[in-house]
Amino acid sequence: MNKLSNAKLWHSIHSWIGLKLSLLMTFILLTGSIAVFSAEIDWFLFPEMRSSDSTPIAQVSWGASFDAVRENYPKYEIDSLNRYPQDYIALQVIASTPWNELVRIWVEPSDGTVLGITQWYNAQRFLRSLHRHLMMPNNIGIPIVTFMAFPLLISLIAGLFIYKKFWKGIFKRPRFELKARIWLGDLHRLTGLWSSWLVALITITSIWYFIEELGGNAPPLPAPVSYGWGGSSDLPPGFSGQTLERAVELALTEVPGLEIRRIGLGETLIIEGDLTANLVRPRANSVYLNTSTLEIIGSYKGEELGLHNRISEAADPLHFGYFGGLISKIIWFIVGMFMTALSVTGFMIYFTRLERIILSTKASNDPHKKEDIQFP
Repeated sequence: MNKLSNAKLWHSIHSWIGLKLSLLMTFILLTGSIAVFSAEIDWFLFPEMRSSDSTPIAQVSWGASFDAVRENYPKYEIDSLNRYPQDYIALQVIASTPWNELVRIWVEPSDGTVLGITQWYNAQRFLRSLHRHLMMPNNIGIPIVTFMAFPLLISLIAGLFIYKKFWKGIFKRPRFELKARIWLGDLHRLTGLWSSWLVALITITSIWYFIEELGGNAPPLPAPVSYGWGGSSDLPPGFSGQTLERAVELALTEVPGLEIRRIGLGETLIIEGDLTANLVRPRANSVYLNTSTLEIIGSYKGEELGLHNRISEAADPLHFGYFGGLISKIIWFIVGMFMTALSVTGFMIYFTRLERIILSTKASNDPHKKEDIQFP
């Protein structure tokens, strides 16, 4: 196959994928980009989430928060206490109502003052369901969404083959002064170049999710006992905020430097947080305590996890870009919108070419036009 035929083949593949899958791809990329800021969207929508202080993670009043929620909602079962990385978001307490509805109770992290209560379903859950499985059952929607990584990867490779010496076009301004078909093509190539690194990263992590859906899940994280969602009904009599603070002290003695992000309550206390391992979720650093005796019955750090677990833990931070705080999330959002624009401009380019072909065909079939052309 000569170079011309090879380039034409890659162009046909790239165009076919862009045309056939543009609508679905645009939807997935757009919802994924917006989902990067799902926590901030909820913060904007729900005043209850807005903390008036910037309490450092080491000074969070876990015990006071526990006691305050119990006092204000005595019949609710407290499932977990969670601290967001963003210090402007209040401490979140997940609880079950007497009628078995999950709710979110928000308290000031410094002293446990209750700010309000919101339902479990929020913008974050909505965007997650929309982007992750298209509001379909998980076993149907997730494979569909994650499988899209393969045509996305092929399209990326094809684009690099089509655009010869692509590195020379990184700072090339689109020619907006020319006709739409030309400047759309320039804009498509430019956004493609600037977003290609994220396209590759999103593709890799999505393929990993697809592998997990086929049964390639990482082994379960170390745990001394099996546990479920838990609930305060499993807590021993007399368990209070003071007991919880003592548990936190013991956990920090077991794993010094642990920045606690979540405390799961139940027959076993599970204290999770951030430590020194990069690109892991808080659950990768955990301490387990017997709820009745506060005896430490297990602990592990992110560095101690096997390769399979480390890959699994890194997928979410890399896919959604929250590993570097607000800065990385802004970058992921902007470049994610570039990726969305790629899908849109690709379709527009095809449409303008198709329109030109149709007009040309009509002109060639018009006998008057033919005369004008043959005898100017």
